[in-house]
Amino acid sequence: MIDISGTTRIFPVIGWPVEQVKATALFNAYFQRHGLDARVIPLKIEPASYAAAVRMLMSFENVGGIFVSIPHKPASVGAVQVATPRAALAGSCNAIYRAADGVLTGDLIDGEGFIRVFDRLCAGQAPAPASSRALVVGTGGVGCAIAYALAERGYAEVAICDTRLEPAAALQARLRQAFPNVRIVIGTPQAAGYDVVVNATPLGMHPDDAVPIDLQDVSPDCIVADCGMKIEMTRLLRQAQERGCRIQKGKEMLIEQAPLYLEHFGWSGVSSDAFRALEAL
Repeated sequence: MIDISGTTRIFPVIGWPVEQVKATALFNAYFQRHGLDARVIPLKIEPASYAAAVRMLMSFENVGGIFVSIPHKPASVGAVQVATPRAALAGSCNAIYRAADGVLTGDLIDGEGFIRVFDRLCAGQAPAPASSRALVVGTGGVGCAIAYALAERGYAEVAICDTRLEPAAALQARLRQAFPNVRIVIGTPQAAGYDVVVNATPLGMHPDDAVPIDLQDVSPDCIVADCGMKIEMTRLLRQAQERGCRIQKGKEMLIEQAPLYLEHFGWSGVSSDAFRALEAL
């Protein structure tokens, strides 16, 4: 039985929709296993009410921080007092918390979570960034974060692709300014010629969704990642696996981000293995 009392620290996870989020089960299992008086609660809040809801929730003494889900990550930059440099550049936040000085702060940790999974998956056999090309399809919050992280890692080329041309062009301009030694281009959703391919669109949340990236002529050496968490093995990942590619699942990104969230929320030094162990529950 999970008890909630007046001393419980509450961490909302906000989305529209919110049914697909995995943070609720993962973090509540962690809190319960380690005897922490804290709970994650999903809240379904429409975009028009989001910024006001953030400020109201963070004014409550027992709310320790907010997990941000789709589609609110871009709007979070304007909902906080300060955005970290990586969040400001990418134009999105997925963690909201009060810094040591009490300032309402937003950070974007999707990208760092992605890189941690990538490093674990490759185990020293990752493509050399300085001679490699990466494609990120989707320029919402998670896509912005991953494009930033790959450019920061020093990939020779980072291509971004989105059906919404204006946000893609704006992200391209920001990344070019921040990383002048990286080729930042607008690409197409075709995997041929890339060393790393990432789906950061909502496509894949449902079994009958269209495949967001054309894998025709993809190299078997390519690493194909899907950031979706509702379905563990999306059609994109199954197709990539059939072509001999290494794959990266979205759920792993949440597990690697978990210690980063906890650090912002007041618990530092936690290993992602502590969350990976919960998968056996």
